[in-house]
Amino acid sequence: MKKKIGIITVSRTTNFGAELQAFALQYKLNKLGYDAEVIDYLYFKNNRHIVSKKARPELCFKKKEQLKNLFIYRIIGPLIDVAFPIFHKKTNRKFNNFKNFHKNNTRFSKEFRTADSLYKHSFNYDIFITGSDQVWNPATFSSLKPYLLDFAPPFKKRISYAASFGVSKVSSEYKNTYSGLFKKLDSISVREEQGKEIIKEITNREANEVLDPTLLLSKSDWKEIAKGSKINIKEPYILIYDLHPSPEIIELANKTAAKLNCRVYRICKRAFSNPKNNGIKNIDDAGPTEFVSLFMKATYVITNSFHGVIFSTNFNIPFNAVLNPKRKNNSRILNFLSYVNLSNRIVWEDNKDHYPIDLKLNFEDVNLRLYKKRKTSVEFLNYNILN
Repeated sequence: MKKKIGIITVSRTTNFGAELQAFALQYKLNKLGYDAEVIDYLYFKNNRHIVSKKARPELCFKKKEQLKNLFIYRIIGPLIDVAFPIFHKKTNRKFNNFKNFHKNNTRFSKEFRTADSLYKHSFNYDIFITGSDQVWNPATFSSLKPYLLDFAPPFKKRISYAASFGVSKVSSEYKNTYSGLFKKLDSISVREEQGKEIIKEITNREANEVLDPTLLLSKSDWKEIAKGSKINIKEPYILIYDLHPSPEIIELANKTAAKLNCRVYRICKRAFSNPKNNGIKNIDDAGPTEFVSLFMKATYVITNSFHGVIFSTNFNIPFNAVLNPKRKNNSRILNFLSYVNLSNRIVWEDNKDHYPIDLKLNFEDVNLRLYKKRKTSVEFLNYNILN
């Protein structure tokens, strides 16, 4: 009889990385022969999430931060989500593309709009998995207990897969609040070296470092997903995916386009108020399917996104990761590039003299390293599910 698995993670946020990793883990588990689905607990940023007692953050946020989050996620967010699809055609198309991606590809449980309803429900899973994405980020303006599987029956197996803190260090307050819940996890895996160090501090246990779920799927797996894309660019192109505005990315894209004789396209994370740059065409309404297709068919990629880096690597598309040394969340990109021996693809924003000269990239060694890590990551899942 197939093992039934429930996965809790970040989803329903119209964020490319979040939606693709949520899909990827349940897809891979089902391909491995298990019966897996995503527990449809709405993330706190979703305008349909209802704040209840069990969803209140355990850590004491400063008054100013509380008001800021309340304003953004409970007033501005819902207004945008409701108003823009009505008055803004691109936003409506983008929302529908995200919705249809999950409708066509992802297995979800019934929906849980409140944490209280999540805790009251009787699940029939054999195993509960938390992860991937930043499910343990201390800056989350909601309780992290659901993402530490606090709602799961105590006699059921609890596993984390490729979970992330999103930061390289956490405060003692965080450790004191959550240490007991971390100790209740039967097996822990994270996706960054810094995550292993934090787990060691909190629980004195060794965590496994595994691949992000999107890397558990091969290029041929993703090619099937990309077939449904509504965007099909016929000409060779440089692809930009920038989570944070960066003049250096624009400059590098234009230089690279001139060398490769390509147009420049940019995937935008939202459908409105996007910057306009000469020679760069914005794609405002892409969903996850379009995201995969655009990366797969690009000639070259320039990005400051973790998932931008790993999709480029997985699809063997030459790329550069343009990073700001002042950002505190570079660690996951640095860890990954170090593992696949591609740290030379980094361009630091404060060192423009080191723009790449050689735009070609040999992926032979990279693919071998990914194959080995994919194998050990799947072994982690199989061992901890079956034993």
